[in-house]
Amino acid sequence: MEKQSSSERVRAHVFITGTVHGVGYRLATWDKANQWGIGGWVEEIPDGRVEAVFEGNKELVEAIIRWCYRGSPDAVVKTVTVEYEKLQGLKDFIIRRPSELSIKNEPKDVKVKTINILLFVHGVIPLNSKFSETKLYDLLWEPVKKQHKLSERIDDIISVNWGHYLADTEEDRLDEKLHKAEEFIANQLNLKAQSQKITNNSLQPWWRSLLHPLQNLIWSQGIGAAIYYSGIEGKIALQLAVYSQILDLLEKYRHQIERNLAKKEATIKIRLHAISSGLGTNIVNDFLHGLFYQTGNQSNHNPELDKEPTIANSPILAEEKRETVERYLFWRTATQKKHLEIGSIVTMASQLPLLLLSSQRVVNTLANQDTLSIDEIGIPEQTQEIIWKVFYDINDLSAFPISSLFGGHPAIEDIAIEMSNNYYNYPNYWENEVIHTHVAELLNRRVIS
Repeated sequence: MEKQSSSERVRAHVFITGTVHGVGYRLATWDKANQWGIGGWVEEIPDGRVEAVFEGNKELVEAIIRWCYRGSPDAVVKTVTVEYEKLQGLKDFIIRRPSELSIKNEPKDVKVKTINILLFVHGVIPLNSKFSETKLYDLLWEPVKKQHKLSERIDDIISVNWGHYLADTEEDRLDEKLHKAEEFIANQLNLKAQSQKITNNSLQPWWRSLLHPLQNLIWSQGIGAAIYYSGIEGKIALQLAVYSQILDLLEKYRHQIERNLAKKEATIKIRLHAISSGLGTNIVNDFLHGLFYQTGNQSNHNPELDKEPTIANSPILAEEKRETVERYLFWRTATQKKHLEIGSIVTMASQLPLLLLSSQRVVNTLANQDTLSIDEIGIPEQTQEIIWKVFYDINDLSAFPISSLFGGHPAIEDIAIEMSNNYYNYPNYWENEVIHTHVAELLNRRVIS
């Protein structure tokens, strides 16, 4: 028999048995099929089975059939029977409700619109960098958005700026003062001038020639900013700057979400796709943890894990920006009610393993020889699909893989890349073509409508 092309379109008629009624199996199937661009339908049938038809790319149809063996989190699947049939040209995927069944408290048609929001959060921008955060984000987004029609499928973009002094602002934010402080220290120390005072001769130890580059590296790599974020005042200042910018954009969707919460129904949901680098990775991780940790497995079984102060209950923050606190608390409620979810995460040059040690909650977890729970940042524990891609240059002193801290969870993929070993060329990650390819592929899978 001639081998079929993976690009061939096929139609699969599938029957699933087991505990598959009343456990969200149809909705999960609808979500997965729409996510992968598969046409067809799914319905519950009176004999206790779920029936589905999938039409689309052969490789994707086979993938969703494999997924059917797992299904929704509460399902217990016994068998999956498949028959291939003649294509009927189905493009959309719907939930069918047979007339024989009277299903209470469920809408007749699923009309939930997903709002896909792309979030960019940069790391430390070096003092001598000519790149603004906007130009930095464009290095990645311009080539990525041309693939898979992503420019048409992303509804909103949040381009965050923090720590990089903006001359046109009326009043310095707290985080902008960090940039000025670091610049002042660098000028006062004048490391280059100090090194020139040392008489060059062959008797000097070999390692002395490394001191000046390493000292400059401290500032170019933003170690000062990492120390700032490790303290309570610095952490609040940066969180205020980043969180308020994210919440400002989300505010436009708040009224509709509030109506959904009041009616206990969903007409829209927010799917957040976060791309960050360096210290920005830690800020994004803390943002997500604050939203999702109450639904995490570890916190459910160990209330002690909930005691770490977050932006929402910090007394310092409450005095500084009550509006940010109120907005953040609202979106925490929205995440618990499934109105805001994680679409995908991309991190580059992550310092997360280092900065996590500033949290007593994390220290306690790791000291007990336990790994972190991935669902505390919004990624379902049971998922087998890659949702979080981590890029690190093996020559970068402050970039680390992450998956081992989360028990090697299959939702995380660590990707080692090699770039120019130039710590002053900060845009390297953002303009790397290998990263562009991976990001486009990830977004194509995880952006749904």
